[in-house]
Amino acid sequence: MRNVMASVTLKSGETMQIEHVLAPDSERESQIRPFLGHKGPHFGGHITASFEGNCDTLETHYYIGLIGDEMVGNIMTVESNGTGILGHVHTLESHRRKGICSHIMTYQMEDFRARNGRVLLLGTGYQRPPYYIYASFGFRDWGAGYEGRMRYDNPADPDFETTFFAHTPTKVVKAAWGHWPRVAFMAHLPFPDVYLRSVSMEVWGAALLEGGYCRYMVEGANRPDCSAFVLETETGAVAAFATCVPDTRWQRRVNLLDVVYHPNFTKVDLIPLLEALPRTDKPTHCYADPRDREKIAAIETLGFRREAVIPRLFSQSDTYRDGWLFIR
Repeated sequence: MRNVMASVTLKSGETMQIEHVLAPDSERESQIRPFLGHKGPHFGGHITASFEGNCDTLETHYYIGLIGDEMVGNIMTVESNGTGILGHVHTLESHRRKGICSHIMTYQMEDFRARNGRVLLLGTGYQRPPYYIYASFGFRDWGAGYEGRMRYDNPADPDFETTFFAHTPTKVVKAAWGHWPRVAFMAHLPFPDVYLRSVSMEVWGAALLEGGYCRYMVEGANRPDCSAFVLETETGAVAAFATCVPDTRWQRRVNLLDVVYHPNFTKVDLIPLLEALPRTDKPTHCYADPRDREKIAAIETLGFRREAVIPRLFSQSDTYRDGWLFIR
């Protein structure tokens, strides 16, 4: 599905048409896929799946700029339940410095708000030119230590985060494409006093998970030795995300279990989620921040035992901290 949003005049005097393409769309697929061919196999896997209609409930929006028949610019958002990730911002090198990105983003942001979008996340180089473009549209840094990780909040709903992550009844669901932005939204929120959150997804304090979740869906979702489940609330939020995958550091002979969750939720919520992960004959390892009481209580309930204290396992700011290794 696609629609023409506007025709604008660039700094060069050229006229550019801005279109909104909601995948799948056969008419623009032949232009968009090669235009983003540089994105690599994981993001490329998602792009392919979006145009094949294989992304379940995930909405993949492409906002493109056209000069005549030539595609010159793109902004993509992936969205679910009012949350989204903005990425794949690209302008052809021969058409840069014409204001293409700013023009496309003006209409993309207006459309996001019109569709009741609430939160958008992105990652960019800190204080590089794109950073200031995003800042001009209301994106702000997450905070100290996360410069270049940015978030936009729709001013029409300032209490969205609080309402979204209210402690409501939950259900366990197999991780799917439609959870991508919601998992990212949950994982980007700093967890008080817990820094080591997921080894396999590299969630240290807060993380965007733009690439990590996409990589899992492309590489792991259809593998019999990988599993991932989410804890969904009645508000549509993902309150927790658990994975069990082969630990490639040890020749795939052991599994690595991880769980990332929102601090409003507890051991009682996590146990059904972790029970959904299939058990195998392989030893399963789980690393924990000693301050992560709810996670530790949950995995101990499921038979994990602490087998090692690893001194100075990770660094939080300038402080080295111990990690605990649990094995089942």
